[in-house]
Amino acid sequence: MRPTQKIAAAQAKRRRNAFYLRSDLSGLLAVMVVLLFILMFSRPGPHEYKYVPVDLPTAEHAVAQPGARREGQIRVGVRNDGSVYVGRSKVSYDDLSGMIRDAVRDGAERKVYVAADARAKYGDVERVVEEIRRAGIENIVFLAYQPEKR
Repeated sequence: MRPTQKIAAAQAKRRRNAFYLRSDLSGLLAVMVVLLFILMFSRPGPHEYKYVPVDLPTAEHAVAQPGARREGQIRVGVRNDGSVYVGRSKVSYDDLSGMIRDAVRDGAERKVYVAADARAKYGDVERVVEEIRRAGIENIVFLAYQPEKR
């Protein structure tokens, strides 16, 4: 047998081989579809878009308040310029107690979470607390960050 015939015979054998190397991408495709659905239908985090942003103060002995992220809770934000927000709605001091009473009447928790800016004036925060008490709520929680331990 000549060398050219040997090469031709070897190539013919390779072509007749029934086993081919194939990449199965169906598993990767299934994972990508699941990730796509998760990202499409997931909603933002519990505190990212529902409240007005404030710079919370830090407290050395802060206690976790998981109820501050629930749906049926009342969160009052006090900005450093003295403006008051319930959720993302700006309210006046005079309307605050009425809004809290209405929320409690509609089934909200009888606890108010106050997110006061670290640079807010004491008088503004005190006035908010007075309005909350005027609404009949005695359980008031001040939100704060706990500093990271080293």
